[in-house]
Amino acid sequence: MSAALGFGILFLILGLVSASFGVYALLRGGRNGGGGGIGPIPERGVHVIAGIRMLVVGVLCLAAGAYLLWML
Repeated sequence: MSAALGFGILFLILGLVSASFGVYALLRGGRNGGGGGIGPIPERGVHVIAGIRMLVVGVLCLAAGAYLLWML
């Protein structure tokens, strides 16, 4: 297995995991997420910032993995 193939697969897996966690953090929105509650505004802001950050990292990892696999 070449290094590009290994890193490409790793980046794709990391991208999927971090993008899904980012979407989860954006949809959860705050404490007591079982009932769909959004919690107080400061806590909601933390989830929005974390969700956006993880979504961006996930998209970048997916792009890097796709690039590495495409270069093979």
